[in-house]
Amino acid sequence: MRAVVRVCVAVALMAVLPSSAAATHAGDVDCSDFATQAAAQGHLLAHPGDPDGLDGDSDGRACQALPCPCSATNAPAPPPPPAMPPPPATTPSSTATARVIRVIDGDTLKVRLRSGADVSVRLIGIDTPETRKPGTRVECGGRQATARMKQLALRNGRGRDVSLRSDPTQDQTDRFGRKLAYVSSAGRDFGRTMILSGWAKSYVYSVDFQRVARYRNAEAAAKAAKRGVWRRCDGNFHTPA
Repeated sequence: MRAVVRVCVAVALMAVLPSSAAATHAGDVDCSDFATQAAAQGHLLAHPGDPDGLDGDSDGRACQALPCPCSATNAPAPPPPPAMPPPPATTPSSTATARVIRVIDGDTLKVRLRSGADVSVRLIGIDTPETRKPGTRVECGGRQATARMKQLALRNGRGRDVSLRSDPTQDQTDRFGRKLAYVSSAGRDFGRTMILSGWAKSYVYSVDFQRVARYRNAEAAAKAAKRGVWRRCDGNFHTPA
């Protein structure tokens, strides 16, 4: 009986989806395309694995900042990863707002902070095929990864306003002086979305980052669906194009 109720709720939610959103998936939709949370939830239920990244915190609820009507029944949250002791925090996490001014490649952005300073940001926890590394040929999937990041970071050719969040388990900057941060906009985690679309893989530099479990779950979903590099490059993220 519970299964029948879930199906009925999912069908009802699909009925409130905007026609343009119902016909698209995998990167064509974000939270700003829906008028209500219920409409976004219907799209999430209709596209298992959340290829559009509407559920940024992986709690089974899409676009929670949108106004109601809100969904009464949500998709079940993914099973929790095996319990692991958290690494000791070295510094508290911090959040900053910025505007994207340039997409460098699939895992690096140039942004302008509210202070007016321009900084390069390397997204924590992901790795994409190279397109601009000195001495390295353009790699398979590199151009597509950059194009996917442009879809996330730009709207109508202009940079989006984004939130930058540091991770206390990671350094503040990398060896190239780039700021290390999670980047999100309108509730969408850019790193996780890149992984879900198959143009990035999860990446641990030294110690596990805080979002490693959800990023690895996203990678497993992309690999199973053979998205992006998993299809185009046989899953090898660092072979010449």
